[in-house]
Amino acid sequence: MLNRVLLPIDFSEQSMMMFDCALDLKDLGSKRITLLHVKQRGKELPSEDKKKLESMVDRLHDAGFDASSVIREGDPSSIILEEADSEHVDIITMASAGKGKAEELLVGSVSMGVIRHSPKPILIDKFPAMQVGGKMKECRTGQHLFRHALVSVDIPACSTNLEEVFQALCGRGLKEATLLHIIDSAKYKIGDDSRFAFVKRMLDEMKGKIDSPCKISTHVHYGTTAYNILETIREIDPSIVIIGTKKSSYLRGMTLGTTTEEVVRKSPIPLLIVPC
Repeated sequence: MLNRVLLPIDFSEQSMMMFDCALDLKDLGSKRITLLHVKQRGKELPSEDKKKLESMVDRLHDAGFDASSVIREGDPSSIILEEADSEHVDIITMASAGKGKAEELLVGSVSMGVIRHSPKPILIDKFPAMQVGGKMKECRTGQHLFRHALVSVDIPACSTNLEEVFQALCGRGLKEATLLHIIDSAKYKIGDDSRFAFVKRMLDEMKGKIDSPCKISTHVHYGTTAYNILETIREIDPSIVIIGTKKSSYLRGMTLGTTTEEVVRKSPIPLLIVPC
């Protein structure tokens, strides 16, 4: 699921940091990276930016990737989705923030627009500083990215898609995972033992289907979903959050304030967002 990657670039600091992080995707088996820049309508891309793109493609080639760059103009979210489809990518990787020279590109409405409508998984980096080889690095990639995944499981809506992605990641080096389901306090009472038993059984079944050396544990929490996911991040120190967006959401567009959007905005660590 990581073989072909689309990486939008707007030359902002965050965007360039995302490029540096993407170089390490080689450790996870990524083979091809397409760089996409969406320029302003009716304006030519400055020659220095063209040279930057050419240099970035050269760096990808030097790192062992098949790589190319695409320059287009139009609505950034729509162009990103179109290119992801035409390039047949497995995943879109995006910075969590960063402004272009004249307009927002990889922040706010653009990144959320892609999350809402993409049929492809999306990797969002939050650039949590960590020490690698005695030096500080502003992202978790390669073996560090998939050290420990917190997998937010929506039963039964997203369990099948997450299970497939989870299985693939275990085959790419994921070491440990925590399967988490939040029983919504707005829908169920804390004394609803049958619901708790059902959720625990479903998580155990999902765990049992994963044929890999991953160390897997299951957690069932009660309360507000986004709050509990963010609290669990603080409690267990995962390296990435894997969370699904329901099919009805990305076809119609998620509304502001949904669980996925709140977690994307507030998570201090990278996220892998999986359409369900």
